[in-house]
Amino acid sequence: MKKTSSPNAVICPHTLTRRSLVAGMTSAAFGLCACEIGRAQAAIGVRVVVDDHLAGTQIPSDFIGLSYESAILAGGDYFTPSNTSLLGLIRLLGPNGVIRVGGNTSERTIWRVRDEPAPPGSLVLTPTSIDRLAAVLRMLGWKLIYGLNLASGTPQAAAEEAAYVARVVGADLLAFQIGNEPDGFGRWTAVRPKTYDVPAYLTEWDSFRAAVRARVPEARFAGPDVASETAWVAALAEKAPDGLVLLTRHYYAEGPAGAPQVSLGKLLRSDQEIASVLEQLARAGRTHHLPFRITEANSVYNEGQRGVSDTLGAALWGLELMFQLAAAGAAGVNFHAGVHNLRAGEDKAYTPIARSGGGYRAAALYYGMLAFAQAARGALVPVRVVPATPDVRAYAVRAADGALRVVVINKDGQNDLRLRIDPGRDRASGAVLTWLAGPGLDATAGVMLGGASVDDVGGWTPAHQEAPVTDAGIAIGLPAASAVVVTVRR
Repeated sequence: MKKTSSPNAVICPHTLTRRSLVAGMTSAAFGLCACEIGRAQAAIGVRVVVDDHLAGTQIPSDFIGLSYESAILAGGDYFTPSNTSLLGLIRLLGPNGVIRVGGNTSERTIWRVRDEPAPPGSLVLTPTSIDRLAAVLRMLGWKLIYGLNLASGTPQAAAEEAAYVARVVGADLLAFQIGNEPDGFGRWTAVRPKTYDVPAYLTEWDSFRAAVRARVPEARFAGPDVASETAWVAALAEKAPDGLVLLTRHYYAEGPAGAPQVSLGKLLRSDQEIASVLEQLARAGRTHHLPFRITEANSVYNEGQRGVSDTLGAALWGLELMFQLAAAGAAGVNFHAGVHNLRAGEDKAYTPIARSGGGYRAAALYYGMLAFAQAARGALVPVRVVPATPDVRAYAVRAADGALRVVVINKDGQNDLRLRIDPGRDRASGAVLTWLAGPGLDATAGVMLGGASVDDVGGWTPAHQEAPVTDAGIAIGLPAASAVVVTVRR
C-alpha cells in the first residue's frame, strides 16, 4: 500500500472491486491500494463528521441475537454440543448474545417428559432437547428467551415445561415469552375468534404467567412478541405484571416473499419504515422503565426471498438496521434463522447461518452481523453525513478505552464514494480499515469482511489495512454496494 500525507490522496479497496472478485482472486490477495486521483475525483464526494465530544448511547454487550423456530428443538440435531460448525459460527459473533426460541411452530409444541402418544402434526419437545440447548448456551456464554405455547397449550402444561427449562438452563435463561405474534391469533392463524383483541390476550397471558410463577417463583417474562400491533406492547407494559422484564416486537422490512413489490432496491430504502415503530417502543420503554428488543427480524417475511434476502444488499441492510435499533435505544435484535422445512432441510432464504454439506456456512447476512460485532463495542456517538443522502449511512462508536470506530455504508449499487472522515475531538494518529464487500449488490456468494470469508467452524482471518491521517481527516474511497469499518487510533 502506498502511503502519503497529501490531503488529496484517497485509500480505496481496489482489489475488492467486482472485477477482482469475479476473476477468482484468493482472499490472501485482497488488500488496499492508493487509487488514481482521477478515479477519486469521478466518485461522489461525501464528508463524515463525528461529534465525539458528546455523550453516547451505550450498546448492550448482548445486542446481537439469533431467533429460531421451536421446531428446531424437536429435530434434536441442531443445538447440540457436538455441532461444532454451528457453535463456531455463533461464537464468532461475540462472547455475549441472545438466542430466542419460539416462532410460528411454537403453536404446535407439546411438552413430553415420557414417551407418550402425541396428536398428529404436533411437535414434541423433551427434556433431552432442553438439556442439549442448555449445554450449548453454557459453551457459548449466550442467554435464552424461551417461547411457551399460548396458541394451543394450557397454563398447566406451560408451567411444567417452564419449570424444567428454568432448572436446566438456570442463569442463562433471560426470560420466557408467552405466545408468538398473538396479534395474529384472530386474523391470520385463526387459533382464536376474529374478535380476539388485546384485553382477551392480556387475560390469557396473565393466567399463563401466574401458572408459571407458581412453579418458578422468580420467572421473568418478555412480551408481547407481536408482529405488527405495537399498541399491544404499551398495553402489556401498562398492566405491569410481576416478572415482566423486557418488551418485545417483531419486524420484517418487506413481504410476503414472492410478492411482486418485493425487491432488493426497496429493501435498501426501507430504513424509514421502522422509525415510527421505534418511537413507540422507546416511549413505552421510558414510561414503564423497561428495555425493548426486536426478538424476530429479517428482510422478507414468509421465509425470505431468493435474490433479495440472501445477497450482499441484505448484509448492508442488516448492518444498517442494527445500528438504527441501537441508536433508538433497543436492547438488541434477533435475526430469524434456521430451516424452512426440517424434514427436507431447506434453508430459509434469509438465514444468516445456512446448511452446507454436513455442516454450516456464513450466509450473506451473517457478514453484516459480523461487521456490527466488530464495530459496536461501546457507545454510539453522533455523526453527520455532508451532504446528506439516502444511500449513505454513517455511525460512530466510542469504546471504553477511547478507541473510535466509524462505519460508513454505501447502499448505492452504481456509484463509488470519495469519503473524508473527520474523527472528532482529538488528533488521530492512524486508522485501520475493514471492508464489507462482494461482487455486487445482488451477490449471493463471494461476500467477505476484511477481504476474508468465514469458514465452516467460525475461522476468520481478516486483512486489516492502514490508512493515513492528515489535518483534513481520513480520506478513503468506498465503492458502490459496500461498507467500511474505520478504527481510529488516538
